[in-house]
Amino acid sequence: MNQINKAQFISLLLIEDLFVMFCLTETITVITAIGFVCGIILQFILSLPVIRLYSKGKSLKDCGKTAEIVILAYIVMWGGMLFSMLWNAGDIIYIPYDSGFSGKFMVSAIIGILCVYISSSGIKALGRSAFIASILGVICLLIVIVSALIQSDMRNLTETKGKSFLIELNRGFALSGGLGSFILILGFTKGNPLRNAVGYFAGKIILTTVVILTGVLVSGGIMDITDFPIATAAQLSQPFPVQRIDSLFLIVFSVSAVYSIAIQATSADYLLDEVSPMKKYRSTLMLIAMVITGFIFGGKIHYGIGFSIAVAGVLLFAPVSYFIKRKLKNG
Repeated sequence: MNQINKAQFISLLLIEDLFVMFCLTETITVITAIGFVCGIILQFILSLPVIRLYSKGKSLKDCGKTAEIVILAYIVMWGGMLFSMLWNAGDIIYIPYDSGFSGKFMVSAIIGILCVYISSSGIKALGRSAFIASILGVICLLIVIVSALIQSDMRNLTETKGKSFLIELNRGFALSGGLGSFILILGFTKGNPLRNAVGYFAGKIILTTVVILTGVLVSGGIMDITDFPIATAAQLSQPFPVQRIDSLFLIVFSVSAVYSIAIQATSADYLLDEVSPMKKYRSTLMLIAMVITGFIFGGKIHYGIGFSIAVAGVLLFAPVSYFIKRKLKNG
């Protein structure tokens, strides 16, 4: 993998986080924002050992093949979850496909072809284009925020009828499965690993807070009848009386979906090259594995306690593996 800079690193990961929030289902409130932010802080704390490892000049390869295999398996699982989220959100964003097996397969195949092409250019090219794509996302987000502030009822922010803080904390922590690719890509980012990680998690806190609170403002009055509050908020925001932004939102959603899966494909491609003798069709094989995993998830979003344990495990496995490997080497 080629090295990327801090801005590209943050853009790559935040695009994926934005896609996940677009796909959020069920009720969201201010408690949701608080729970998600606390979950992000907890993720940062658990990522400190791997950050410290990189700060010492070590790499993921120094942690051994077992660590690489575990992270590879996790990335495939998360890629499957992203496909599952995409299929689940298909109706609300009006993707014209049959909701059955053939329709899901067709959409997955098209995205897979795009992801193979994108990942073949390497992480550096992916990072450059992701930075440009993130600008489009920011423009769309600003439009929605302006509309929310002008048209929405601020009393929606006081509504707390929803899930408890602990459930939202678990949901926010579990649905940040992109931390597998975070571990890998952080090692290929120029500059201080701690500063790079702080920049990403700070950006993630800001993005998460703004998107969720905007969703509460816009969708608060219809929260009980909408399955996708964030996506609905983006579609309902119309700051310009003569122009709808549905098409702009669809573009941002589609771009974020493709980049999110391409990040997983690129990361999985690199790790598979590290742990196996396979030299061809790695991205294709990994995308097929992700699609199969998505079908196993059933086209739904899952965020049980098991997923939170998996996130914590993948963050800690590499540094623990390195520590054990060093102890065994030193006797």
